Amino acid sequence: MTAPDQTDLDEAIDALYAAPLEGFVAARDAAARQAADGGDQLGAARVKRLPKPSVAAWVVNHVARERRADVAALTAVGDELRAATQDRDRGRIRALDHLRRERTDALVRAVREAGEVGGRPVSAAVLDRLTETLTAAVMDADAAAVVRAGRLSRALQHSGFGIVDELGEEADLVALRPARADVGPEGAEAEGMPPGPGLEAAEQAVEETSAQVDRLEARRDDARERLRTADAAIEHGEGDVARLDRELERLTAEHARARRELDKARSAAGKARADLAAVEDELGDAEERAAQARRRRREAQGQ
Repeated sequence: MTAPDQTDLDEAIDALYAAPLEGFVAARDAAARQAADGGDQLGAARVKRLPKPSVAAWVVNHVARERRADVAALTAVGDELRAATQDRDRGRIRALDHLRRERTDALVRAVREAGEVGGRPVSAAVLDRLTETLTAAVMDADAAAVVRAGRLSRALQHSGFGIVDELGEEADLVALRPARADVGPEGAEAEGMPPGPGLEAAEQAVEETSAQVDRLEARRDDARERLRTADAAIEHGEGDVARLDRELERLTAEHARARRELDKARSAAGKARADLAAVEDELGDAEERAAQARRRRREAQGQ
């Protein structure tokens, strides 16, 4: 029987990670069956164990394929950084770190402006994971190789203890690299032995937990989007309230001034009304005295 072709297996794995995320499990199982039918039982087991990528990892994989030159240029900075660190060249380290930030920001900005990767909208949370993964690819040579290969099942982070995945677990970078053994020399496959009896249950658990993570990521992204919308509404509402408060303050002051003017006018009207009544009384008295004087004059003229 012809020996299994490792190149064909790697190409099948690459095709899996390049395919739409929703069809990953079905495509993986089909690829595993094809490998088994071709006599590659170890390859079939290897493919069968591949976990479904998270949304963030799927995006990173597609960015690595769509922007190979940019990702390669970025990870090359990591090689130079490690050399400069070994030489203790602080000036070179600072310059390369600045270059790392520039190239990472440029890659993430291009994805943000596109708004989608492979037809899938990219959330702010996924962009954060992309930034973290690209940073990890600069900091670690194995991470760089896996990122360039586009085979991530989880996004990566660089921590003080090395490279971990987005769940905070140790990332198995060697197993994901192309044309490399899945396990070390002491593992079952290195000895040509079939997987242990618990592998199927473990694989099922991985699929179930991966699906749960995907659902929770979607809920988290939705909650973050709703929070951003609510925060924007709060900011807008606070602006309206501040504007109306200023307007209310102005109208309150204007109302107080109008009230004072009204009180003055009413006071003046009351005084004028009292003066008018007094004058009318005096006028009545004067008219009565004038009438009496005219009567006395007529009486005097008739004598």
